[in-house]
Amino acid sequence: MTPARIKGDEVGTVAQIISAIGGESFYERLVGLLSELIDCERRLVVKYSRFAAPELLVNASLDSAAIENYLSGLYRLDPLLRLVESGNVPPVTSFDEIRTVDPANAFFDEIFKSGEILDELAILLPSPGHAYIALCFDRQARCFTSSELTWMRRLYPILVDAHAAHIRFAIQGRLGSVFGEGQVGVAVVAQDGTLVYRNTPWVRLCEELPEQQLIDIALASPERVPVRLAERVLHWETSSIDTAQIRACRLIFVETLSAGYLKGNAQAPLQGFYQRYELSPRESQIVEKVMRGYCNSSIAKKLGLSPGTVKNYKQRLYCKLDITSEREIFSLFMQHLFEESDPRASAADVTPGIFR
Repeated sequence: MTPARIKGDEVGTVAQIISAIGGESFYERLVGLLSELIDCERRLVVKYSRFAAPELLVNASLDSAAIENYLSGLYRLDPLLRLVESGNVPPVTSFDEIRTVDPANAFFDEIFKSGEILDELAILLPSPGHAYIALCFDRQARCFTSSELTWMRRLYPILVDAHAAHIRFAIQGRLGSVFGEGQVGVAVVAQDGTLVYRNTPWVRLCEELPEQQLIDIALASPERVPVRLAERVLHWETSSIDTAQIRACRLIFVETLSAGYLKGNAQAPLQGFYQRYELSPRESQIVEKVMRGYCNSSIAKKLGLSPGTVKNYKQRLYCKLDITSEREIFSLFMQHLFEESDPRASAADVTPGIFR
């Protein structure tokens, strides 16, 4: 693509993005328009919240099995979730870029392999409540280049401004597209106590607890300091949206506490996994290589074995672990890993605060 073509495409795309602001399908149109500029096979939009598990707002990438795997626990290995929880969120990044600079978790690329993704370019747009909306573009066969990342970083200020404008219009129009209608409840309270906006999850929660009680509990805590309410977390912040109707309003968020990003090195849980299933040293070596994505011939070469011997070891492993496929080895390990971790303590450690 020539520079002249890129410039022309950008102008047309920006005009269409502006026309999408304030609509319920804003994120779907935004990621669709950008995908026409980025050479990718698939795309999706993910919302990363402060305490709740990620939500898929737009999915034109993962099949139902991959979605089920992700939401059932693999999201805890999502490198974008780690960035959001750490508070160190780059405007634009890629999986390959993250993998290069942060090899701490040798297994987080399993969530990409489960979706047949080699690389993913992510544009992270800040949203109220310390949340981020990630526009993700997937490739199956090649990585995004540094020049492509630079190009998206150049567009980023325009995208942030468009997103901020969308939030203003959407709150005024009481649209659910800003906060989603899944896990995070949101209420907007004016200075005089008038309820300006609330989404469906907030309404559902009010069927369990009186609405004014929720508001009072949240606002009794300092701004941005979380309050634990059973398996939920309340927190609030002053709106930065400067319009006549909602100037200086308070945004109150209620999130269902999730397990959060899986912290720590994988080696200790691996040793526990080997001991739990009484694996021999050679079986343990093969399991470790399988989970790192090596094929039989590569495993054989690294361990000084024949491919046939590796195949025989795998068959004995399948019988010992009561499974039928290589993919199930990873699933079984993830089950062990999550059982050994303390999900509630992990989530509570994201941001220190007052928990009742």
